[in-house]
Amino acid sequence: MMKAYNEIPKDPWYQNWKHSIEFIADTTAFFDKQVQKHGNIFRCQLFGFDYMRAQDADVTAILYKNSQDMVSTQGGWQPVFDGLFPNGLLMKDGKSHIVHRRIMQQAFNKKAMLVYFDCIKTWSNELALDLEKKQTVDFFPYIKQKTLDLALSMFLGFDTKNKLSTQVAKAFVDVVGATISIVRKPILNNKYHRGVKGRAHLKSIFLTLVKQRRENSSEDLVSFLCEATDEGGLSFSDEQIVDHIIFTMMAAHDTTASSLTSLMIQITQHSKWQDALILEAKQFTNISYEQLSDMHVADIVYKETLRVMPPIVTVPRVINVETNIHGFKIPAGTRTGINIYGNHHDERYWDNPYQFDPTRFERTDEKRHPYSYIPFGGGVHKCIGLYLATMEVKLIIQAIFSRLDVQRVQPDALIKYAKVPIMHPKNKFELRFNKLKR
Repeated sequence: MMKAYNEIPKDPWYQNWKHSIEFIADTTAFFDKQVQKHGNIFRCQLFGFDYMRAQDADVTAILYKNSQDMVSTQGGWQPVFDGLFPNGLLMKDGKSHIVHRRIMQQAFNKKAMLVYFDCIKTWSNELALDLEKKQTVDFFPYIKQKTLDLALSMFLGFDTKNKLSTQVAKAFVDVVGATISIVRKPILNNKYHRGVKGRAHLKSIFLTLVKQRRENSSEDLVSFLCEATDEGGLSFSDEQIVDHIIFTMMAAHDTTASSLTSLMIQITQHSKWQDALILEAKQFTNISYEQLSDMHVADIVYKETLRVMPPIVTVPRVINVETNIHGFKIPAGTRTGINIYGNHHDERYWDNPYQFDPTRFERTDEKRHPYSYIPFGGGVHKCIGLYLATMEVKLIIQAIFSRLDVQRVQPDALIKYAKVPIMHPKNKFELRFNKLKR
């Protein structure tokens, strides 16, 4: 017989006020603390909502498979994205999500990927030359700005040096920053208010851009979305294209900046893997699209980086129908979430989970739970830009490590991390890039 929902363990009421603060301060430590106190299923209070959290890959599978629409992605993200990214792909469920995803997939087909490949390859080579010239950079803010510049060029066809690009970049910073605002009302130019104004500014700029691309197509994401249709001939309106562009721009550059920073953290700590990347990168002096799959070392280093330090550590959901989880009756409307970081470090699924070991992705004798590794999500909402992100990272690795090696400026300095909205260093993470000796 199932236990009642109110029997799920939780902190005393007088401790609930701390949950949101602890969640923002160190998300993974907050969840680890709750598991240690209450076990693999518990309740907590986050941003004014009651959440049930259950940490294991079996529950993750139930939530991602989403049989008969038992889970809402839109409902989960609504407290985070409402007013900021209201109609992106993650804010759609059921038939609406399927229709939009099918149309949007045309902007990530082979034709589009070849266009993106050329753009990223040119940009990556320029990035490597810039790093060679600068030598020392605080890497996360540097690569965050550079990946935003790439998104402006590749997705919008903008010249990153003009005034409009600067305005768009600032607006994006404001919108993304507002996603973790505790006060969710636009008051007196607070963080959330700046985000709402930033979105309105982006919408105005992008609506004009969409109209221009409908008249004169180019080779960028906006043009591909203007031309995209599904098999039944359905296409996006101007407003829908704008919504998808705003969300895609955020998802693409922020998560890539996070994963590239994490990769640099790992290979400057584990030098043998940097040596292996350099050796491989030198083999591809003028890499082609078809050769990306031959970058084996880059592939396993990137995969292990995403396991150890996933850009998104947790994702929210709402349960639509009454269900049974760990013997408890979970009522419809319950807020929950998937602990990506927790699954990636669970000893039930991984040997030495806190050890950086890319060879684990070479070993075919290990049988892992299919939902123990989920850096790009799973099920129908699996990241639509998965292959674009992987291509971008591999091209950057090839461009940098065919020319340069990298060391930390302060090898013994402790790195502190923010975990939401994305994983990144809180303090300076300075790197020194040196030209390779031929």
